[in-house]
Amino acid sequence: MFAEKRIFQRDGQLLWTLNRISPKRSRTQKPMNRIDVIQKIIDKTGAHNYLEIGVARGECFLSIKAQRKVAVDPKLRFLLKLKLKSQDAKYYQLTSDNFFAKVKLPHGFDIVFIDGLHTYQQSLKDVENALSVLNENGVIVMHDCNPPDAATAHPANSPGHAASLGLPGWTGGWMGDVWKTICHLRSRRHDLKIFVLDCDCGLGIVTKGKPDNQLELAEADLQKMTYEDLAKNRNQFLNLKDENSLSEFLQTI
Repeated sequence: MFAEKRIFQRDGQLLWTLNRISPKRSRTQKPMNRIDVIQKIIDKTGAHNYLEIGVARGECFLSIKAQRKVAVDPKLRFLLKLKLKSQDAKYYQLTSDNFFAKVKLPHGFDIVFIDGLHTYQQSLKDVENALSVLNENGVIVMHDCNPPDAATAHPANSPGHAASLGLPGWTGGWMGDVWKTICHLRSRRHDLKIFVLDCDCGLGIVTKGKPDNQLELAEADLQKMTYEDLAKNRNQFLNLKDENSLSEFLQTI
């Protein structure tokens, strides 16, 4: 597969989004991203309730079309005129932990997109909390599950934090060790189906149900694992699938 980089900014830091080009897709075809995947799931399932954790300036949130949308971020950076485009949405300027602990909504969610703090510990908490409000046939989508190099995969609290560490080979990417959450869930949860789409930095797809295959990694193993372990076992650890597998997945939900 070839790789493409798309440059964008967050908090004044230049970041890039990696997209791998599927062998079945021409070079001129637009690469699939998180907005495409989330919207396809919503359209296929007729989902009404959408929750996004880690919204920042709303590039994804404002693009998603759903009947009821909820945005959660400790630092919402929306312009008022942009918010007005989603008048039926709710905005919570809270950490995800505080949102799940303090906000009680009268409905669950059909789709939850997690793109918050890019650490193993926090992304795992976000998934576990999301599962508590996920409707029975709901889908969780996780961003940044397939980092391309060690610098991008280094745990950091923000792009600025990552930049300050002077990591060898760092080029602006910030994905952290979210990939370990995929490994944890695939090792510990026997009631979840999990795979990662090989597009847009790796999109983790989590649904309720009996998994087709699992890992056998202890928590002690996960704590010691490094990016080098992921690089050697990427397909196995992530249950990595080509972006064309999305069509197959959509037929199952």
